[in-house]
Amino acid sequence: MVEKLRQFISLEAEAEFNAAYEAVFRQWPVPYEDLFVPTRFGETHVIACGPQGGAPLILLNPGGGSAAIWSRNIGPLSQHYRIYAVDVIGEMNKSIPTRPLRDHTDLKDWIADLLDGLQIQSTCVIGNSNGGFFTLEAALLLPERVSKVILISPAATFIQMWAWWEHLFIPAHVIAPIIHSERMVLRAYDWLWNSFPKEPAYANLNSISKLAGYPRYRPSRNSFSPHVFSDKELRQIQIPVLLLIGDHEVIYDPDRVIQRATRLVRGLRASIVPNANHCAQYTAPEFVNQEILEFLNPTKA
Repeated sequence: MVEKLRQFISLEAEAEFNAAYEAVFRQWPVPYEDLFVPTRFGETHVIACGPQGGAPLILLNPGGGSAAIWSRNIGPLSQHYRIYAVDVIGEMNKSIPTRPLRDHTDLKDWIADLLDGLQIQSTCVIGNSNGGFFTLEAALLLPERVSKVILISPAATFIQMWAWWEHLFIPAHVIAPIIHSERMVLRAYDWLWNSFPKEPAYANLNSISKLAGYPRYRPSRNSFSPHVFSDKELRQIQIPVLLLIGDHEVIYDPDRVIQRATRLVRGLRASIVPNANHCAQYTAPEFVNQEILEFLNPTKA
């Protein structure tokens, strides 16, 4: 029998994490189901909501995070779609990994197992940050199963991220868990959050998905890092793509990303999201929700 990877540094840490996670989902704006989908990499936790039998829509969280990041989008989206907000396996959430995602093949197998377990033949996928990179990778690796993609500030993907990313996040991901330095993690995510106010509603979200997760609970289990796709790879994308980047993005220059993306991906639609940071779906939800709905089905929007 395959044993799960060591999830938490202690039973107390696990209890603290679970309490924070449940606190967020007590405020979830619509009724939902907890699902655990068996895959070759462990059990993937999924929050399912919206009409049974509705067109499926997969949401992939940022690296280090959880499905909680979609709390401000789930209401409008679930009116039209059957939403599956995925706790990306290996990250700081309720999924239970038995082995990490290490390369393209692992990601392809995990996505295929997830879709099979949810009984989804083809779906639209939305991803933020590292989840955005995974989303476009899924479109390349499983083109017959991904019909449209929405990328919200995808990590790398189109251009290299600025050096500050490595300067702050390598220590936060690698060193902080070893020396239990919450300050190191806070510094990295404060930079990424880019001075946007940390509202009370976001306090629980931070505690379970990013700011307290690495040093207090455990590090990410995955070693498949986002990278820049080649011109050849990007020209292979034949499905509709929507690219959204906040005007306060700090990991790269949004204009340069959009220039390369629109040049190489046929028919790609891109927008700069006003008054938004790296998690534009959270900091500018009204704008992002409308863009998503118009892109997925203009007649419904």
